[in-house]
This record gives sequence, C-alpha cells and structure tokens, in this order.
Amino acid sequence: MGQHKIKGNFPRRRAALGAEPASSVGMGEPEATHHGCRMRAAAGSTARLVVMEETMVGTVIVPLDGSELAEQALPFATAIAKGLGVPLELLRVVPAGTAGEEDEARAYLDHVRDRVGDQAQVTIKTGKPAAQIIAAAEAATEPLIVMTTHGRGGIGRLVFGSVADQILRGITAPVLLIRSGTTTAAKPNVQTIMVPLDGSEFSEVALPYAERLAKVFNAEVRLVRVIEAAYVAGGTVLAPAVAAETIPEVREAAEYLAGVAQRLHDNGIRVQTQVLEGFPTNQLLAYEKESGADLAVMATHTRTGLGRLVYGSVAERVLNNGTVPVLMVQPKE
Repeated sequence: MGQHKIKGNFPRRRAALGAEPASSVGMGEPEATHHGCRMRAAAGSTARLVVMEETMVGTVIVPLDGSELAEQALPFATAIAKGLGVPLELLRVVPAGTAGEEDEARAYLDHVRDRVGDQAQVTIKTGKPAAQIIAAAEAATEPLIVMTTHGRGGIGRLVFGSVADQILRGITAPVLLIRSGTTTAAKPNVQTIMVPLDGSEFSEVALPYAERLAKVFNAEVRLVRVIEAAYVAGGTVLAPAVAAETIPEVREAAEYLAGVAQRLHDNGIRVQTQVLEGFPTNQLLAYEKESGADLAVMATHTRTGLGRLVYGSVAERVLNNGTVPVLMVQPKE
C-alpha cells in the first residue's frame, strides 16, 4: 500500500462522530476508535487513577454594567446558583466620585434581583472594575464568576474591555465566560459538556467543576484528548506512517480517559470519551461543533493570564474561535 498524503494543517484522523462512541463508561472494558478500528485497552493497564477532589462553589458572582449584553450571563448564573443551592451575587462597580451613580446602580440591581429571584444578593462597589470584582470574589465563599463576552471577537473584546483578562490574571477563582447571543432562555439547555484533557494533573482541575455542572444541568460529559500530529516539510503529514507510530499513544490515551471516565461514572455522571488525532486547536474546535457540545470546561495556568493556557495557546484559541461558553478553571495555590 502506498503512502497517502494529507495536505494542509487539519489532519482529522479520528473516530467518527456517530452512533457508536469511542468509549461509553459502563459498557465493559475501555475502548477507543482509531481510523475506523476499535481498540480495547489491555487488562492490567497502568493508566493513572484519577482521584476527584471535592470542589465547592459557594457563591456565584455576576458582574453587571447595566447593559443587555452583560445580562446575558444571568440565565447561566441563575441556573448554577439554584442548582447548587448557593447565593447569587449581582455586582456592579461604579467609578469613584460620580454623584448619584451609586443610587442608580442600586435601583438597577434591585430590578434585576426582582427578575432572577430572592436568592440574589446585591453588591455595589466603587473604584476600578477589575480590582473591585477581584476584591468581591476574594471576600466571597468559594466564588464562581460568570460574565459575558462580545461574541467571537476574542478575549480582548470582553464586556468591561480588558477587565476580564485582568480578573483571570489576578484571581484563582473559576470564571465562566458566556458568549453574547448564547442563550436567551430562562434556563440554558446544556446537554453536553466538553472537557479537554492532556493527561496531566494540571488539566484535571477542570473535572470536579465539570461534574458539578453536569449534575446541575443533567448533562453528559465528553472527555477529549488530542494526540498531536507530526509535522513534516511543507505542512504535509504522511497518514500511514503517523498512524503506525501513534497507535500506542492512542491506546494509552484511551486507557487514561477510561480511568477518568470511570470515576465520573461512579459519581453518577453520564460520560463518553474521545481520542482525536491531529492539531489540538483544530480538532477541539471541530469536535465542539460536530459533537454538539453546549459548554466547555478547561484548565488555565494560575495568574499568568490567557497567554498560558493548558495546551499552550490552544485553550485561548478555543475560547476565541469556538461558539460555546467556556469555564476557565485555575488550580488553587
């Protein structure tokens, strides 16, 4: 058989998205598909056992600036707060030295509270938005910040301008970024949660949050790992050669994901796994679209901003170019 060349930078050699998933927990030994073939993990696998840490979300904080755009975070924030049985904090920051603006802000937040329910609390702070949002989160019990982005304009175009990036660099609390236009329903319809993993303990900090949200929305978790494709001159990948070299890596990745999936399954979560092969950014974006994911949960590096996310720049690109809300989780110090 001759070698077949795949041109370009998107070699999508992966399991087909169809009726037969790569692996479904509770169906026997872990399996994965690769080039249309199913592979069963060997007995006695050495895949690392993942231990889920108990993760609390004690307060859901929604920064609001009075705009309809910012309010698009409210359905997610309200659903999560109600689902977890925790307070919802409506936060508005007003500039220092602006007479009368605090009263206006309080009237606005009281109106929002009337709409979302009595569990909401109202907080008004004065000063610079990022600093005050961080201060509010640091004063809260196990906070989760939920805020809106400007569509697909990238991380530089979040509501509050650069405030969200400052928050991500200045705090270790998780931040759920809602894309504008994502949902207008009273409760978001989240059926599938995508969780990219790279096999490291670092990337697994996203798992407890994914588990909590899966229970809130009664959603299925899709664990995804990408085996990175090899590059050769001219951006060409030799498909058969790469396939032969990466099959052990695919098997190892499948075993790893199966171990993680079993832990989630034992906690009552519906879960599937998928091993992809190619360039991580392209594969994750394609999987997000084709699998019908409604939410992504990913790990970020602590206090280094969006320039250093899990997979390097991959998570930033998924955030910028994807279409679903993204929960960015940072490891606690």
